Amino acid sequence: MGMQIYKKYIYYVKSTGICIVVMGGCWFLYQLRQASQILRSTVPTNVLNLEQMHAQYIYIDDPRYKDVFMFRKNENLQSFLPEQSPSFSDIVMKWWKSLNRNLAYKLLHMAQHGDKTERLKAVYTLSSLKYLKDWHYHHIAQMLDARTAVSLARMSNVDSRFFLKPPYYHVQHKLYDIIEKVHALLLYLNTVCNNTHPCLTQFLNKKFRDSHRDGLILDHDLTSLGLAAAPAIIWDQELLQSCVQALCHHSCLEKYSKNIVDAGGLSVLMIIKKVFSDNVDMCILLAKIISNISLHSEYLENIFQAGWIGTLVEWSRTADIRLSAPASRALANLDMDENEHVKYPRRIYLLHPLHKTRTNAKLDVVFLHGLLGGVFVTWRQRDSDTSTFGVVDSYVMENGTDTLSSMIGEQSQEFLKDLAYDLRKREWDRLGEDFEIILDDCPQNTNRKARGPYFCSGDDDCIKKCDRDRKCRTQCWPKDWLPEDVPSLRVIGVNYDTNLSMWTPSCPIEGAKTTMGERSGEYIEKLLTAGIGKRPTIWVCHSMGGLLVKKMLVDEWKNGDKNNICKNTRGIIFYSTPHRGSRVAVLTQTTQMLVWPSVEVQELREESPQLLQLHEDFLNMLKEYPTEIVSFSETKSTLVTALKVPFQFVTANSADPGVGEFFEIAQDHLSICKPASRHSFLYQKLLNILKRHVTPHEKTNLSPITELLSLPSKLF
Repeated sequence: MGMQIYKKYIYYVKSTGICIVVMGGCWFLYQLRQASQILRSTVPTNVLNLEQMHAQYIYIDDPRYKDVFMFRKNENLQSFLPEQSPSFSDIVMKWWKSLNRNLAYKLLHMAQHGDKTERLKAVYTLSSLKYLKDWHYHHIAQMLDARTAVSLARMSNVDSRFFLKPPYYHVQHKLYDIIEKVHALLLYLNTVCNNTHPCLTQFLNKKFRDSHRDGLILDHDLTSLGLAAAPAIIWDQELLQSCVQALCHHSCLEKYSKNIVDAGGLSVLMIIKKVFSDNVDMCILLAKIISNISLHSEYLENIFQAGWIGTLVEWSRTADIRLSAPASRALANLDMDENEHVKYPRRIYLLHPLHKTRTNAKLDVVFLHGLLGGVFVTWRQRDSDTSTFGVVDSYVMENGTDTLSSMIGEQSQEFLKDLAYDLRKREWDRLGEDFEIILDDCPQNTNRKARGPYFCSGDDDCIKKCDRDRKCRTQCWPKDWLPEDVPSLRVIGVNYDTNLSMWTPSCPIEGAKTTMGERSGEYIEKLLTAGIGKRPTIWVCHSMGGLLVKKMLVDEWKNGDKNNICKNTRGIIFYSTPHRGSRVAVLTQTTQMLVWPSVEVQELREESPQLLQLHEDFLNMLKEYPTEIVSFSETKSTLVTALKVPFQFVTANSADPGVGEFFEIAQDHLSICKPASRHSFLYQKLLNILKRHVTPHEKTNLSPITELLSLPSKLF
């Protein structure tokens, strides 16, 4: 009896399960059909069909048509096609591509008309869509507005086909015509500014002194007619590049940069870019001009219509940081959705993040170079020595080749080297965790407050990344290394011009700001514009850059720290900063008359009263705003001039601020801020400080499906 009841229950359970599965399947198919109908009704497909009906070319990507001749006089191509029933996978793929296409148009509509959160999600999802055809990208590009285009351009994986080519891109221009356009533009700018920029006036008088459009024919026109000798000024590519340099210098003055747009200069610059797209130096100048103009958000529409958004995307992906940095800065300034209240002025470079990120920065790291330095010079990776750490096999000779490979061919040698390296690497991965390795650039001397790390375990991440760093060297280690090792950072590089002598020509307008006090006021304003003071900040500075940081902090402290820069300063790392001056500025009175040292050099005099007073004020500021201080000092002399004369720029006594941790490193003045790898103590100490001020978090990478499901229901 119990067995019959048990079988009866089993029957009911099976029947119920079958009914649930059948009904669930029917419900799923119904919902799928409803979603498909809604998506199809989102965009008027008849417009797309009309566009396809009038297409001049039909691209057939089907191997079954390979036997059909292009000019065969047969209207029915289907007769040549063997009958073949579509498979289930073909049907699913066709449906998926159709879904992507219709979804792309809906996402575009949401990115243009949604609120800020919806626009951001829509742009993320739109940039990740696949299986779109060329004409889909081009159609969407025609529908883009300026704000959405910039937001899409700042996505790391955006397809360049989302951006149209500049108008009249196919028109060919001669070099003389381009120079005439640029000359006319410079003349207009000089007139608008009422000849108040002496550099521009001097350039025009020097380069075009005999060329006037009003009443006279240009020299090159006379030469082409055979009526005159060769002109004194040669109208060639070198002259054009000089004109673009003058234009770039004029755009550096913020009050004048907008005049370039008003004069129609964006289209002229695009013509130059088209003709000299392979000239890196020319492209760098153009990128700087556009980045200077990008500070004026009201000209976003002009920049977009001139076709510069797609060009900036192309430049931001180049390996040359001199080109990618200003291009990325221009896109960041134009992205009003993300940087509405933050701008990056001239000489302030955003090194990370270069693209839109899902996480907010928790710490700002600001890098300042020293005398005659620069963001792309001071902070590059140092050339590593031939002797590097690692497991050394007994059969490897001193010259780097083993006995066996020396007896066989060159290709076999390379193969055996790679094989030996792989074997050693596997062995080290297995045994490395049992070892501790001393960091490169280990300090020779420290003070009592100094702390490590001086060692790292054999299986540490920095060991695994060192080989990659040697093979793929970085032009700017703060840009490439720090974001990988410490998340949630915003890395900013600061550039400022310096000279050794007053004989060096400089702009009369900009050259007035040469003293440290004037530089402090200028760069405090620039950094506030970039958002410094709104979150915790760590300053990393080399040589004279450390003095500038101290001056800025002291000035803010004396003004009551209204911008919270001192309050939010968490640490300062000094790389050979001459707190008590440098011997490089010690010159006799006779030598000073000949060399005429610049104001920067005069301020670096050893035991200078101004520097000693600045340091005293800095120590008093630290009493009110305690800050972590780490200082590195050079111990090797630097070989200067062509004669390789050894000279120690900063002594240990001058590099020691008397507060915080102090380390003496066996490097010269130029290489002390250039770690050879992540395995260097110079880098690991900075990394240790940053990690203590940033709360670790796990990076979340949402898939396109997850992103799509997180969008509001009105999308469907």
